[in-house]
Amino acid sequence: MGAMSPGPSVVVIINNTIRKNRINGIITSIGHGIGVTIYALLALMGLELLIISYYNIFLSFQIVGALFLIFLGIMTIFKSNNQINKSTKNNLISLNSFFQGFLIAFLNPKILIFFAALFSQFIYINATFFDQVILVIVPGIVDTIWYIFVSIIVSFYTINDFIYNNKKLIEKITGTVLIIVAITLLFNLI
Repeated sequence: MGAMSPGPSVVVIINNTIRKNRINGIITSIGHGIGVTIYALLALMGLELLIISYYNIFLSFQIVGALFLIFLGIMTIFKSNNQINKSTKNNLISLNSFFQGFLIAFLNPKILIFFAALFSQFIYINATFFDQVILVIVPGIVDTIWYIFVSIIVSFYTINDFIYNNKKLIEKITGTVLIIVAITLLFNLI
């Protein structure tokens, strides 16, 4: 359910799918899933205690994450006026898409808190290594599959044609939403 809830992650994944192509949406989804998996691993290892003990680290992650969202939003708005040739669009594959997906997950410390709360219900003293591996891998796989599904749906030709025909408006709205979310996050930190 956490992966399905709308937020900055889905905006970045949809943006990369629209702006570049389905493959880049999938690459972004994989990067996001790896970021989520790392947080699941950190939560399992007990890092939530470290973050609770060192609130400044948690706060720093939130600030960097919000600034990253502002950067993505500004770049999306400025690039909205760039024309993309539909025939060459399918040839774009970007490692940048992977890092955007990874960073949007990794710079969100709320994911760690979510896993700390969730895992506290399932971790027990005599848990086997297999039990722990399942707790770490399943969220990353579910997250990745969900966002790949979103990328595929968004890239269907009828949806893609609608989006392509309204590209400037959609990208400006997407960039604005990212900036508003980031400013809201920063405002809540103050």
